Amino acid sequence: MTPMMRRRMRPWLGTYVTVEAGTDTEAEALRVIEAAFARVAEVHLAMSFHSADSEIARLHREAVHRPTPVGEHTWSVLALTLRLAALSDGVFDPTVAASLVRHGALPRPEGPSPHPHATWRDIELLDDRRVRFHRPLWLDLGGIAKGHAVDCAIDAMLELGASHAVVNAGGDLRIAGLRTEGLPLTIRAPDAPHRHLPIGVLSTGAAATSGDFLFGRTDPAPAISPLVDPHKGVRPAQARCVTVLAPTCALADGLTKIVGLRDTASLPVLRMLDAHAAILDTPDTLQVTDGFWQQLVQPPSIGPALHV
Repeated sequence: MTPMMRRRMRPWLGTYVTVEAGTDTEAEALRVIEAAFARVAEVHLAMSFHSADSEIARLHREAVHRPTPVGEHTWSVLALTLRLAALSDGVFDPTVAASLVRHGALPRPEGPSPHPHATWRDIELLDDRRVRFHRPLWLDLGGIAKGHAVDCAIDAMLELGASHAVVNAGGDLRIAGLRTEGLPLTIRAPDAPHRHLPIGVLSTGAAATSGDFLFGRTDPAPAISPLVDPHKGVRPAQARCVTVLAPTCALADGLTKIVGLRDTASLPVLRMLDAHAAILDTPDTLQVTDGFWQQLVQPPSIGPALHV
């Protein structure tokens, strides 16, 4: 029997999340898709910067005073966050939330004001999924939590027997299992973000995209980039787009920030983690790392690329 394919879309994670499952029956498809959205909801509720009831909010209030327990999702994301911070020499640093709050990009959370010199090194993971801050700080895990939610949704569907699973959360996506056709992959033109440029078809694995055009402000102040250099602070938004292919979506999501801030200096980290990147500054300036096209099952259609 050829598995049937069902797809549903709902608003989560500050975007729209599309879930697709391959199953034998309609009832199985609905059950699998509901399980996927339930996992996404768990991640959102645990790591929302905007909710006073999230685990992140509780860490802001308590972790500098005492070791504070967190759930499996927050613990896993923090562990990967600290690994990426160490591998990138602190380029990937979730404590840049303080800079985003100062510039009005994030709301001020409850709890102690952050220490001006607090960094990722002030975050300690203890036994029994407890977290301690050595200095007051604010955490923004938005640079990786969405990818983690995608991975969790995929896992939920495969655990329930889906023959294939696809999740797309606003450009953070992953495909797993035996899908008949791959997933078309596009990259936004940084000078015209409404245009999506096809770059190939992804048959398995994960992809994430980060671009300054995805973030702006409604007041007269200039748009600022969501990519904050922990050493230099916030910077104006730039017309560029970064796409990373990796084994998991959480990894791809986090690596887009490192590549966006360090360009080709991020190559050693990408190689270490079996990941590949494409950087598009204009439709005529595309850089790809060696092996990027080999991850896709169709050749690119947006012109020549500079290999780095």
